Amino acid sequence: MLGRVMPFEPFDEAARLGCWKGLVERGGLVGAEIILHQRSVSAASQRIGLSQSAASHALAKLRKQLGDPLFTRTANGVQPTPYGERLGFAARESLDVLHAGLASNLPFEPSTTTRRFNFFAGDVGQMVFLPKLAVFLKETAPGATMRVAPVPLENPGAALSSGEVDVAVGFFDNLTSGFLQSILFQERYVCIVRAGHPNFRTGMSIEAFKSTAHAIADSTGMAHAMIDQVLARHRIRRKDAIRVPGFHVLPTIIANSDLLAVIPSRLAKAFERYVSIRLLPTPVPIPPWDIHIYWHERYHHDPPIQWFRSVFIKLFRDKASKASRLSASSRR
Repeated sequence: MLGRVMPFEPFDEAARLGCWKGLVERGGLVGAEIILHQRSVSAASQRIGLSQSAASHALAKLRKQLGDPLFTRTANGVQPTPYGERLGFAARESLDVLHAGLASNLPFEPSTTTRRFNFFAGDVGQMVFLPKLAVFLKETAPGATMRVAPVPLENPGAALSSGEVDVAVGFFDNLTSGFLQSILFQERYVCIVRAGHPNFRTGMSIEAFKSTAHAIADSTGMAHAMIDQVLARHRIRRKDAIRVPGFHVLPTIIANSDLLAVIPSRLAKAFERYVSIRLLPTPVPIPPWDIHIYWHERYHHDPPIQWFRSVFIKLFRDKASKASRLSASSRR
């Protein structure tokens, strides 16, 4: 017969640590979960690898530390007290989390994963990356999914450091200390006009560029502010007719108007096969910029994110890019 157990009292920190030690040592955590679901101390002792007397001793120690019988004998076997039942379920959840944690460092298997990959990309990046990514994942990781998150105007690094977002792809000058990056390709600007535009029969000229009305993207992308800065140095000002939030709508506008737009070259090439546009050089040289994939150093060795990064490099890295190695943006 069990003696009367005093009501459960709140722990101080030392007592709390002592109880955790009791739960973990000699299989207490596993034992509580097994007893709950098999209703047998002997079954628990066999699973843990202890003698029945040692298991009973460990259970008695837990009862004393936790101030609750945890399990009582009945005609139907061992039955949990309300607190014992809660403890058993908590033990199962804790063990599931522990097993998942231990398994998380195992080699990543794309063909069986059901993971969702989250990444930052702007509107141009989505047009360029998603079609190829979707095809590749369907073939190599059919259970995987993707979610593209809008790039926040402030502190995009917070979501990367917390693990809410796995990687960021594009041009970011505010992912500095604590972040790693790898170059994918170098991007440049081109001009687009509709096929047969009368102002550009002989190609691009400064006069044709200045006299033609423009469709302009008011993009918040950090690389895109340079367009008007470079043009201003050459005393060229765009005559805007339409302003839109992003680049991705410009090709269809241009194909059906006499307007001109300056957009990233890969976006132009992606649309060239679908709409009637003509690609032309900019009237003055505009410096190219590098597109990188970024991730937080906390997840540098995380197998799923390592694999996802390798997918971007496999699909999109420009072989002509000089910097194919990993670099720390913090220049450590």
